[in-house]
Amino acid sequence: MTKPIKLLYKGEFAATLSNFGYATPWAIASATFQDESLAIKLIALTKMDRFGIELEEMEISEAEEDRLYDAKQKELNLSSEDYAIKKDKNWSVVCDDGSIDGVRAIRCESDGFLEWRPGY
Repeated sequence: MTKPIKLLYKGEFAATLSNFGYATPWAIASATFQDESLAIKLIALTKMDRFGIELEEMEISEAEEDRLYDAKQKELNLSSEDYAIKKDKNWSVVCDDGSIDGVRAIRCESDGFLEWRPGY
C-alpha cells in the first residue's frame, strides 16, 4: 500500500505528511506546511465549514443566519476569494512510490492534523 508523503497545492509542494492512516472514508495525516499562511487559511476554512453546519441546525431567520455567517467570516479573517483554496482540483498528494493521488474535501485542524477523501 502506498503512503502519502507530500501535499501539493496547485501542483506545488505545500506540506510534508507524516503519521498517515485511514478512518474510512477519510485519509488522515499530520501536516507540516511550508507556507504557514496557507495552513492558517485552510484551518479557518475548516472552521467556517463547521460553523455553516451549525447554522443550518439553528432555528433562526435567514437574515440572522447571514449576519452570523458574515461575523464569523470576519472573525476568521476570510475573504470571498479565500474559498477557492478548498477547491478539490487544487490539492493532491505525492505517495512514497512517486504516484500522485487526488484530494477531495480537505480539512485541516489547528494542530496540523489533515483529513481528506482520496481521489477526485
